[in-house]
Amino acid sequence: MSHFIKSLQTRIQELNTSIEAHKTELAAYEHLLQIETSKGNVTPEVAPKKETAASVKTSSVHAAPATAGVGLAHIKSTGSKTTLIAEIVTAHGSQGASPKDVDQFFSARKIKRSKNLIYNTLSYLVAQKKLHRRDGRYYAAAGAPTPKKAAVPAPAASVAKTPTKRRLSPAGLKRIREALKKRWAAKRAADKAAGK
Repeated sequence: MSHFIKSLQTRIQELNTSIEAHKTELAAYEHLLQIETSKGNVTPEVAPKKETAASVKTSSVHAAPATAGVGLAHIKSTGSKTTLIAEIVTAHGSQGASPKDVDQFFSARKIKRSKNLIYNTLSYLVAQKKLHRRDGRYYAAAGAPTPKKAAVPAPAASVAKTPTKRRLSPAGLKRIREALKKRWAAKRAADKAAGK
């Protein structure tokens, strides 16, 4: 068998795997959409797909990813966006999250973001060894601290009061101006007397 035929077979196998992963991801999002619409009693805009023998086969083989989206419901959009992205990736568990998954979460919650925020933050979290990347998906690093669910405000008694910035009154500013004028006038007079 020639090298070309082997490479074609390998590529076909990779594409089949990618298609299966996309079908799994689609099933997870459809499941999440169903959950979200049932909470708000809103009818989904996407018509449910008719089950075919092939889709039943793929959905039964890959049933775990459909439940992966369920873990996203508890995520609150409080705190920093870096923490939020880390929580989204952690919620996807062993399935991992793609940048597209994170983007769809932000879009669904209508969270404003800059153009490259998701990619930059994912790269930052990988550099900090809080996430790792494999095959275009991001996974929570083993042993990395899991992001906090929600920030609990500190009790009022333990919060140290920050000192307030001093502000000068108009009269104080006037005194400073007059003193500077006198100082510079004295310096000019001294320079003139010295012959400079």
